[in-house]
Amino acid sequence: MTPELLQKLEHIIARNKQTDDSDVVFQLKQLLYDNESHSQKEVISITELVTEYLSRLREETYQNDIIKTGFQDLDNVIGGFFPDEFVVVGGRPAIGKTTFLVDLSLNISKTVPLLYITLELSDKQLTNRFIVSLSEIPMHSTKQQTITSAEWERINSIERGFTDHQLFILDNRSNDIFTLKMHCEKQIRENGVKVIVIDYLQLASSYQHRKYRELEVSFICRELRSIAKEHNVCIIVSSQLNRSVENRCGTEGKRPQLTDLRESGSIEQNADKVILLHRPEYYGICEDNEGNSLIGIAEIIVAKNRNGITGEVRLHFDCKIPKFRDIKNDFTFSSDRLKEMEEVPF
Repeated sequence: MTPELLQKLEHIIARNKQTDDSDVVFQLKQLLYDNESHSQKEVISITELVTEYLSRLREETYQNDIIKTGFQDLDNVIGGFFPDEFVVVGGRPAIGKTTFLVDLSLNISKTVPLLYITLELSDKQLTNRFIVSLSEIPMHSTKQQTITSAEWERINSIERGFTDHQLFILDNRSNDIFTLKMHCEKQIRENGVKVIVIDYLQLASSYQHRKYRELEVSFICRELRSIAKEHNVCIIVSSQLNRSVENRCGTEGKRPQLTDLRESGSIEQNADKVILLHRPEYYGICEDNEGNSLIGIAEIIVAKNRNGITGEVRLHFDCKIPKFRDIKNDFTFSSDRLKEMEEVPF
């Protein structure tokens, strides 16, 4: 520790003798991270960077870095997530953000270690979400403790299935960004975490700009993005949308936009990808302009993609469980119908 840094630490402690200990800790953490962020990084020539990049392409290691979402149509649009990306998943309350993150986490954790930080639900509540998603039994069965024998069989059958997932849960009691950053770095170091999910952004806090929420959110976004860049991990956070969506009229008016993100300027600016969730059925819109049913349909809008294309895909949303699934054109037949087909000469 340099004499200058030591002097700053002593100054913070001396001037805050009558202040709450938590505020002093905030200031000390802020000072240490600010000092760390000013460390010098060596300049690398473009020749070295090009050679390294092309070498990865030739060896196909670049493709191995891609983190698939597990939703085929979404992967077809964005290719997947990448290490060092900061991804924002936005939606109105009760639209399915946590459900989407749970399903996404189950998909991703099959291949890479993932840390899920919940700032809203307890670890027990979140565990219930994971069990419900994997077993596909209605959530009310577990909440009201009315699990049938058939549902118990499904739960018991998936219990060992969780060993296939490299999934770590943190029910964080302290929402300040410096504590979150320390937890993230610890899990990256100890468990090789490659993806960090945080639910949700507006519940995080910091000592910086506490009186000015937009500036505080901007600072938090920059810190999260710095974790992604520094440790080469993908950070996915959920974010609330503001109420302007509710005030717009018509089918298209309810579709979320980038500007609907709460404290949107800093979030939109810092994010590498922004994915917005929309369920027309939630707003009582049951058909599109061409008369097609929108019951059980969720629109996944890729509103920003810094390194690729934007677009929209549709997933099936089962509100009874709840769960997101790919929409597949699978046909099933009864045994009688199959027997009839076998008797038809070809």
